[in-house]
Amino acid sequence: MKYLILFLFSTFVFAANPDPDLLRYQQRYSFCHGKSNYQITACLLNGNLDYSRFRGERFPRKKVSRSAVRQAEKNGEIYAYTLQLLPKSKRYTKLKHYLDYLYSIRNVYAPPQFIGNEVEDIMQIKSIFKLLHIADLPEDPYVTEAFVSAVKEYQRRDGLEVDGKIGPQTRRSMKQPISTLIQKVKKNLVLESIVQKKPASYVLVNIPEFEMHYYEDSWPVLEMKVVVGKPKMRTPIFHRNMQYIVENPRWNVPPSIYAKEYADKSEDYLKRKGLYYNSEGKLYQKPGSRNSLGRVKFLFPNKFNVYMHDTPSKYLFNRYRRAYSHGCIRLEKPFDLLHKLGYNYKPGKTRWITLNHTIPVYVEYHTVWIDDNGIVQFRPDIYGYERKLFPHT
Repeated sequence: MKYLILFLFSTFVFAANPDPDLLRYQQRYSFCHGKSNYQITACLLNGNLDYSRFRGERFPRKKVSRSAVRQAEKNGEIYAYTLQLLPKSKRYTKLKHYLDYLYSIRNVYAPPQFIGNEVEDIMQIKSIFKLLHIADLPEDPYVTEAFVSAVKEYQRRDGLEVDGKIGPQTRRSMKQPISTLIQKVKKNLVLESIVQKKPASYVLVNIPEFEMHYYEDSWPVLEMKVVVGKPKMRTPIFHRNMQYIVENPRWNVPPSIYAKEYADKSEDYLKRKGLYYNSEGKLYQKPGSRNSLGRVKFLFPNKFNVYMHDTPSKYLFNRYRRAYSHGCIRLEKPFDLLHKLGYNYKPGKTRWITLNHTIPVYVEYHTVWIDDNGIVQFRPDIYGYERKLFPHT
């Protein structure tokens, strides 16, 4: 009995004290606060997210075997065991390496404060440009063409209006301390750790980027601008398989949109918009150039009734922030996607096409990522999910 008590006590003490390497990983790359190896492992794999006020589907929880963790503890391999469970994707590993880099420069990163000393501001801007690998400019206070080009590159990488001018939004972005950048990257690293592993061919829509990417055999073959939902009519985060294409679609106005935008309009107004009531008294829009869905839509059936489609409002694609839809995803170049899927557009009647092979479509939310060219991209948190999903950071 004495030996049994000693064994149980030693086992409890061993399990209650987390592996130092695992504890350091938790502190550096997550917002978890696990106090045991099992708690740390489970949180690293699933994140500690608050799903309240989040529009979309919960990420499926990854199961962690308690017995496997105990066995790894006994073998002294818990750190290696946990690391092999974490994602191996390029997006995760590259973002993790970038976070390491930010930690390495945090003692020398001094952003401009814009409090009246223009010479000092320019010098500090050039300093952070060098640290962020945007441009290596001479350490002088002169505004040159190279400096303006670097400002434009910074704006491109930060999702700002690219005008080369250091206006209010650009100043606000440049003023961020390194601690804010680290927190933002860590939040996105958590999101990268819980998203589902992608197949070789798929479509990815990143909401804060306002872009769609199509990959074949893990290689980017098509990208385009998109318009996503307004902050009050957010595009949900989910994934489904694209199954159908509809050419020359008819738009059946959803009740929510009808109540907000058309219920009080006269029939003359509606007719000018190409809108009519059917025999059941419901509003619809005939196929045609003025149709709100454009000339083609791509369906991946889901409970949110969200899909990708063409639009007659092409001018919106010229804006750098494109959150204007009722929740669906408007495509800049829908015919390019149609051709990539192996079809040619036929004008005239509504035509439904059933895809021979379904295409996974992932609608995700990342405000920091490393793009296909190896460049770090930052975007504003347009839906406020960084605060909503991580309320205690």
